[in-house]
Amino acid sequence: MKPGSARDAIAEGWRDANAHWPFIVIGAGAAGLLAALFAARGGVRTLLLESHAKPGAKIRVSGGGRCNVLPSHAEPGDFHSEGSHHALRNVLRSWPLEEVRELFERDLGVALKVEDTGKVFPLSDDPGEITRALLGACERAGVALRAGVRVQALRALAVGAADGARFELALASGELVRAERVALCTGGLSLPKTGSDGWGYQAAERLGHRLRPRYPALVPLLASDPRWGELAGVSLRAKLSARRGSEVLDERTGDLLFTHRGFSGPVVLDVSHCLARAGHHGVALHAAWLGDDVAAWDARLRKGGARSVQSFARAHLPKRLADALVARSGVDPDRALARLTREERRRVAETLGACPLEIAGDEGYRTAEVTGGGVPLEEVATRTLESRLVPGLYFAGEILDVTGRIGGFNFLWAWVTGRKVGCSIASCGVI
Repeated sequence: MKPGSARDAIAEGWRDANAHWPFIVIGAGAAGLLAALFAARGGVRTLLLESHAKPGAKIRVSGGGRCNVLPSHAEPGDFHSEGSHHALRNVLRSWPLEEVRELFERDLGVALKVEDTGKVFPLSDDPGEITRALLGACERAGVALRAGVRVQALRALAVGAADGARFELALASGELVRAERVALCTGGLSLPKTGSDGWGYQAAERLGHRLRPRYPALVPLLASDPRWGELAGVSLRAKLSARRGSEVLDERTGDLLFTHRGFSGPVVLDVSHCLARAGHHGVALHAAWLGDDVAAWDARLRKGGARSVQSFARAHLPKRLADALVARSGVDPDRALARLTREERRRVAETLGACPLEIAGDEGYRTAEVTGGGVPLEEVATRTLESRLVPGLYFAGEILDVTGRIGGFNFLWAWVTGRKVGCSIASCGVI
């Protein structure tokens, strides 16, 4: 297929109320771009529809505006799903991380770098380089892209349509377009300024899918106690444990940042799904400052000698936090460590090694990096990501019930699933 042929076809087909496409991808984000690219490279005439005026909006704003395109290392434990972890592992293993990186560096010609955090960025720190490379590859493959086009309805047609179409798409402009196969790569509800509005979830439900409840993930948390807000700007290493009763739901170590409203930083974002998913009820969050548990802090306290509790805390922690934690322990800050009673030493050690962080809520989809919940993995065929309920319907990216840690893991999921859908379409033999 010549690079311009698809564009010429859509120019003609747009005037035809029954325009027919073998494959239509809805959503030109990370997953949608790869689904369209690999389908078109496989010889499938592909139309890519994007409601936002500029495709790849989330790509451009991710990673602090530098595009954290990938992690440098990944394993299934870096992802969360309420569904089958076996299916999750199989999807991730279908395209190893090293090969994903090769797509960008060798195929698309984007130089990448690994930072000390383990995150992978474009060497240029320009997210536009990623979107330009992907859009250029799609154009060369013959993908017909139309941005600023909103799909209002997706309907399944009766089996055996004369033109082989299984779906009809009603556009906001009033036009109707038909497709043999459709991929929903519409993202979730997070970062609505990028165009995410949850439409794909509604479309999936109308077609018979039973979605898992959606919630903000990788989202800053709000503190119940406003005194934590007085520490805004303080940052340090911490180990956070999210528990329901005696069950450990998740446990992560990393940098924590105090904000005017509560807590943020990578470690907070990583465990936030445990609280947001539960509606912040019944889940307790505890912090081990510097990553050290109660036993480790107790051992240090025992060696403190004549030093005061306050000077001890300030020697290990940022001053404002040290003073706040000593106050929370209820122990006299001027009391010498050697004179602490067993009960007092226990209170100080628990405040430092298992400090409760009472959570009132989260900042919501406005600042959440991804959306948790969505289409269950059990309702798609792992090998192709085709719906088990609606033949010809595929899913990729954030719309599926999988979320990764912060650090490029959600992009990895989008790249892997987008490619899997595109390759599946190419192997169907449709042209």
